Amino acid sequence: MTAPVRGDLLLHHVALVSLAVLLLNDHVLKAAAPGWVTGKLSDVAGLAFFPFLLLTGYEVLLRRAPSVRSARAAAGVTAVAFAAVKLSAVARALYSGTVGLLRYPVDVLVAGADSPVPVVVQPDASDVVAVIACALVVLAARRRITRWERENRGAGCRSGEARAG
Repeated sequence: MTAPVRGDLLLHHVALVSLAVLLLNDHVLKAAAPGWVTGKLSDVAGLAFFPFLLLTGYEVLLRRAPSVRSARAAAGVTAVAFAAVKLSAVARALYSGTVGLLRYPVDVLVAGADSPVPVVVQPDASDVVAVIACALVVLAARRRITRWERENRGAGCRSGEARAG
């Protein structure tokens, strides 16, 4: 196995499945069957995917090597931000406005929007239980890095070099 590469965990099967579920749920299932289940599914899928995206940004933009520590940080930041948005009116307003601004260019192209529209966030304290999904990035990072270290222990390999044979 080659050494972990910056950003490669974004292609981990957990990240890809989470993204697919999030997109399918938000763009198809919520319209077909809105309710409690599709709301929770969206929370879990988003909280499983976002730490992978955050970790990738950190590793690629700051040119850092993949680590379990950075995966824990990505999971923690995601969990705290999600909880804040769900539990605090101030955080919710800041999030809604910021996301509305960030998606404005797409809204102009797709829907011909005249101005940014804040996203709607349903305040629901019971959603916070879904932050457990953030731990998936830590498990994926730990497994990948530990496996690489175990396979390359004693092989005399430098970082980034695969073990011969």
